[in-house]
Amino acid sequence: MTKNNADVIIIGGGIIGCAIAYNLAKAQVKTLVIDKADSVGREASWAGAGILASHASTREPYPELCRASLSLYPSLAEELKAQTLIDIEFIQSGAISVFFSEEERRGLIGLAERRVDRGFSAEVLTAAQARELEPALSESVIGGIRFPHDAHVRNPKLVKALAKGAGMLGTQFVFGNSVTDFRRENDSIIGVEVNGEVIYGDTIVIAAGCWSGQIASLLGYSLAIEPARGQIVLVEAMPPILRHIIDGLDVYLVPRTDGKILIGATVEFAGYDKRTTVGGVQSMIEAGVAIIPELSEKSFVQTWSGLRPYAKRGPHLGKVPGFHNVIVASGHFKNGILLAPITGKLISELITTGTPSISLNPFRLG
Repeated sequence: MTKNNADVIIIGGGIIGCAIAYNLAKAQVKTLVIDKADSVGREASWAGAGILASHASTREPYPELCRASLSLYPSLAEELKAQTLIDIEFIQSGAISVFFSEEERRGLIGLAERRVDRGFSAEVLTAAQARELEPALSESVIGGIRFPHDAHVRNPKLVKALAKGAGMLGTQFVFGNSVTDFRRENDSIIGVEVNGEVIYGDTIVIAAGCWSGQIASLLGYSLAIEPARGQIVLVEAMPPILRHIIDGLDVYLVPRTDGKILIGATVEFAGYDKRTTVGGVQSMIEAGVAIIPELSEKSFVQTWSGLRPYAKRGPHLGKVPGFHNVIVASGHFKNGILLAPITGKLISELITTGTPSISLNPFRLG
């Protein structure tokens, strides 16, 4: 393979694109990843908190997809560490959803009961039991629900490990370049144009996050994916004061192995504006301190934002209508990190066998 010819061209070097590339590389498919950034995972893949959780109580296709992806993480973490020497810091710490009012209590206990009735895990905690697990919780917390199988991962390390693993197996990467058009021949897509040059490929995958709609528009196809800004705050908390992921008051707190705690995240439809705002940061810090009062004494480290790819009926997984060899894998919104392993697996299977091990029909375009 040369840089102007590949079996599969992936547009987008984020977590989804790299997960697909890694699975294709393991299947010995010659793949080229193209990204406008200077390295992999520079957008939402870097900015997220790395939470791996699915609290739904139903067996609908989307929750089942989330559960299937979470189940892949333990073995994937070991595999990537053995192959690339990168520890993605997969920690199955569990999560606690705390409540401060009887209304919140009724809603969360109802969710827990439905989950247990349907064979999923959830534990109802009294205030005392919640503080026994997490002593730093506010005295205003009146209880919680523990989800023991929830986990988190260091997502910048994950995307680097997937890219490195794919590269070690032959995947090539082109950075700092945007796809500006598709090359057509007899009503088929035979390649893409980058900096005036044509790169030929048998299959094209659009995995460009919230920019996927812009890429699809080059085909004349309207793909409704828009950016949803998420702001995050990072604080220093040494010695560590949390063991679980904590969520409540419309924020989550994620303890990292280095003692830092992530507080996030806003959901704002502000176009492609990646600024952090005083109001956004203030709301997250106030909610975080209300849950863990001790945070008010900890050091503020930094804040940042990322643009999640939001699709009303996302994620979109499958072929673009009218194009037999163009595939979209985007619109994962808040669950791009969670869904990366299963997306990589299923899109690779779609390309190599034509029959994914989990049906993509519920997520197909059109």
